[in-house]
Amino acid sequence: MRTVAVNEVIDQGNFNRFYKNVFWVCMWTTIFDGFDLNVFSLVVPSLMKDWALTPAQIGLLGSYGFVGMIIGSIAFGPIAEWIGRRLALVAATTIYCVFTAAVGLSSNFTEFAIYRTIAGLGLAGAFPLAIAYGAEYSPLAIRSRLTVWVTSGQPSGTVIATLAGLALMSTYGWRVMFFVAAMPIFLIIWQYYLPESMGYYLRKGQKEKIVKVLTAANPKFVPAPEDEYKLSGFNAGKSDLRALFRNGLAKNTLLFWLIFICNYIFTFGVLTWLPKLMIMLGWSLNVSLFFTLTWNAGFILGLPISGWAQDKFGGKRTLIVIAFCLAVFTATIGQLSNAIALSILLFFTGACQHSMMCVTGSYIAQNYPITCRSTGTTLGYGAGRIGGIIGPLVGSALLTYNISVPMNLVIFACVPLISALWVSFTTDRARLSVPSTQTITH
Repeated sequence: MRTVAVNEVIDQGNFNRFYKNVFWVCMWTTIFDGFDLNVFSLVVPSLMKDWALTPAQIGLLGSYGFVGMIIGSIAFGPIAEWIGRRLALVAATTIYCVFTAAVGLSSNFTEFAIYRTIAGLGLAGAFPLAIAYGAEYSPLAIRSRLTVWVTSGQPSGTVIATLAGLALMSTYGWRVMFFVAAMPIFLIIWQYYLPESMGYYLRKGQKEKIVKVLTAANPKFVPAPEDEYKLSGFNAGKSDLRALFRNGLAKNTLLFWLIFICNYIFTFGVLTWLPKLMIMLGWSLNVSLFFTLTWNAGFILGLPISGWAQDKFGGKRTLIVIAFCLAVFTATIGQLSNAIALSILLFFTGACQHSMMCVTGSYIAQNYPITCRSTGTTLGYGAGRIGGIIGPLVGSALLTYNISVPMNLVIFACVPLISALWVSFTTDRARLSVPSTQTITH
């Protein structure tokens, strides 16, 4: 009888049709997360006009969405370990789609708030589960690049939402944006046919399904009837919530939460107020929106480079370098008055910001064992959503107290440096966990 280390069979595969299928399902799932993150800000002016809402009410609607996301992030990790990652992803996407469409049909503030909160539950579950899938079902040699590209669906979605808003809202109104945002309902069938996590198959003793996945992922693997299957080394372990604080994971878990909170404070604090800050510097509204689009387009450069760097140098060192570059670029924005120079700087700043968010998701997912990866990843993003609430409030406070735009940006530039400090204290277990040269042990 031989024992097969299933994660090592997957690690040693080539990027074939099996991996490509998982990648594209996950990529489209995260694209709609990014679409949704941007869609609310796009409809705010129309919503305020149609329903005569005050800025305070708009702030509440935005907060309700994040509250739903926090609850969903807490809930869907353990749910995925219990019922399986595949069904959890399908359930999260279904909840998000149904209630996002309901937002488009809402007739008053209360209905909008309720539907938006419930939609946030599903959205917050789908995004980190897609990342966990990408981290598990990808060849080891290019795992970081593929996982970063899966997370890149978020910035891609923000750009798509902006373009959709420009094309549709003037003709069809704000409601159409939520109907478009509900389109991943068509992804559910594709998600349903994803493979389950290997940890789930092993826990349920589903040997035939394990063999089917391994032969699809790595055609060089030839199963035998007497084979026994297991997760090796770092990926072995418990699948409950307490697993995040066992076997040396407690320090990383707490640090990951702090890193995510900092990253979301920066991202939502700066991007929520960037158009306003640019207007305060003397630029028109249209130019300010162009600057925001330029920032978001930076992911085109940042993600391929940062994904390669993470595979080459590890997530820890890559994140520290990105954070320092981001801090320097952000602090410089308020010092430029030339439109071309400012556009170039914003493009590179956006490249760093999107790289920081995407590499963080990849780094955290790879640093949890397969058995508790869903829980660890979803809780990390759940903590980050708290930062998503704090960031815009910090920006609002700085404007309320008449802090100058250059100083405003310098203050926000300190946040990536704090994030880099937390990163420096983490242990990159993914780099320490080197697979054995033998896939099968006797």
